[in-house]
Amino acid sequence: MKYRILVVDDDEIVSAMVGEMLDRMGYMPVVCTKPGDALTLFSRAPGRFDAVIVDEIMPDLRGTELAAKILRIKDDIPIILMTGRGDALSLEKIRKSGVRATLIKPVLKEWLQKTLTGLLKQRKQDSKDG
Repeated sequence: MKYRILVVDDDEIVSAMVGEMLDRMGYMPVVCTKPGDALTLFSRAPGRFDAVIVDEIMPDLRGTELAAKILRIKDDIPIILMTGRGDALSLEKIRKSGVRATLIKPVLKEWLQKTLTGLLKQRKQDSKDG
């Protein structure tokens, strides 16, 4: 089974790069550069996605805000927050948003793979237990 991952980053270069990394790892990335479009896409078919990767600093909607909205639609979806300014976010704010993991930009393929694999494995285990 190939996992479908929603990638949301307003920087077209970063979103394309993350999408390409995911594709090479065997995932099916769906890339959005506008948080509003990503939310609409997700809300229309939440079961289509297995995880979400969001950037924190975007126009109109911060990544933590987008994560909270997505989790209101599907509360068990793993969300990874990417940020270039790790010190600008409080752990409390991240925790409240429901984000399960954080990656500092530039995102390294090894960390992305390890983080995503762990979250998807945990989600699969949780669904078996529940």
